[in-house]
Amino acid sequence: MVRKDNFSEKRRTARTNAGSLRPTRRTFVKAAGVGTAGLALGGLAGSAAAVDNPTPRLHTDGKWIVTEDGERVKLRGLSPASLDYMQEGYYPRTQREVLEHATDGEQWYPNTVRLPIVENAVHEQGPAYVVDELLRPAVDLLADRGVYAMIDFHLIRPYVDVLNQAEEMVEDGWADSLDGLGFDPWVGTDELLREFWGAVAPAFADDENVLFELYNEPTLPVAWSEYGEYGPEVGTKEDEWMLWRDTAQSWVDLIREEAPETPIVIGSPDWTSRTKFAAEYPFDGENLIYAGHIYPDNGLPYDTLERGEGDDAYEVGPFDPEYGAPAEDVPVVCTEFGWDPAEEFRESVEFGTTSEWGEPVREWMESYENMGWIAWCFDDTWAPTFFDSPGDGAGEPWELKDDPEQMGWFVRQWLEETKDDMIVGEDGDENGSDWIGIGDYEARDTTGDGLYNDVDGDGQTTHADVDAFYEHLESDGVQNNPDAFDFDENGRVGFADVLDLLRRI
Repeated sequence: MVRKDNFSEKRRTARTNAGSLRPTRRTFVKAAGVGTAGLALGGLAGSAAAVDNPTPRLHTDGKWIVTEDGERVKLRGLSPASLDYMQEGYYPRTQREVLEHATDGEQWYPNTVRLPIVENAVHEQGPAYVVDELLRPAVDLLADRGVYAMIDFHLIRPYVDVLNQAEEMVEDGWADSLDGLGFDPWVGTDELLREFWGAVAPAFADDENVLFELYNEPTLPVAWSEYGEYGPEVGTKEDEWMLWRDTAQSWVDLIREEAPETPIVIGSPDWTSRTKFAAEYPFDGENLIYAGHIYPDNGLPYDTLERGEGDDAYEVGPFDPEYGAPAEDVPVVCTEFGWDPAEEFRESVEFGTTSEWGEPVREWMESYENMGWIAWCFDDTWAPTFFDSPGDGAGEPWELKDDPEQMGWFVRQWLEETKDDMIVGEDGDENGSDWIGIGDYEARDTTGDGLYNDVDGDGQTTHADVDAFYEHLESDGVQNNPDAFDFDENGRVGFADVLDLLRRI
């Protein structure tokens, strides 16, 4: 099967003017002195971390995204249109106006905002302009509002063998010419990623509220096409992932050299729909998160649907094998999902309704405490949109889509209902003792003495707890909570505490 729907996207690219790079960096945000927009609007409100910094640096620990204090975090948020698109003369709102609206703390409560940048901005204005004029103002505004910023290089293109892939795509009817594919086939993907992240990663390495999304949607090669040099070699979905991992590892390494601590969100081939292989064949490196993109065309969370006809028929859904199973072992964030019931979208990937698609997707996503999500799109033009406006888009005023089957009101309500739930498990267990994340375990104090003796969280203290403690002795959960694991009471945590726990059994 050759999928031709929406390759060049339902989004517009943008063109802007060149600027200069000023290497300003933010290392922390203090609560004092922030305006009425409100610090910790979407950040760690109510936690100890919010006192001095509502967006502390995030890390990964097993399948969890955690703060420096080991608190487990669930990212929930939204994405505007590409920041360079907002610079177009016909766009009616400024970047600041859009981001302030999206984080107003009165109707919208994201703890994370994705910041897309399309490839045209790099081709035409250069990475210095991208850093200085587009990303720096947005990242600083979000930091001041206590919101995480996920910088998204919004590429939608083949991840290898670009020109050969593009030429055969045109031959197969994806577009009338190479110029109509939505990407520049004469610029290699490796070159483009190195140019972008070579500038962006060092510029934002010290910004604690920042995450990097490596590559929005790697498209081809895939198992259902035989384009280009790699077509005959990619016969299965697993082959896709292995080629992608071997190709993209050097880009991850590039970012890590420039930004040693910043979390990196990694997509996958076939428009970031191959998340299932992330746990079995992970990338090398620390603080890695895996992305999934889900639209109604991907099926339903709990059911199997048939798509296509005859020889082109195939099945989609349920979501657990593709997106849920890897979340049992690695951090997963659905960095795009959305729907629109309008008739004009009937033949596109986003055609769906709140009752039949949005509500079950919410139930499914929230069933995984470690799965974050970013809804697409806080705009009136880049579909599926939260808003309507007069004309064909890029107009004023923006009117929230509040029909029961539309997504705009639904996402707004979802964010409002979960605004205080960023920290997973903050309220503690039924016995009144909080748990501490230790890898994939939830360590608990079952005796009330302040020591978390039930390391694996199964309700009893056995040799399995000693093994788990030893295995995760250097984890953030242990090292950031020394009093909870200081079994020998010598004021520090080390191997002697493992032995002391063993003696207590």
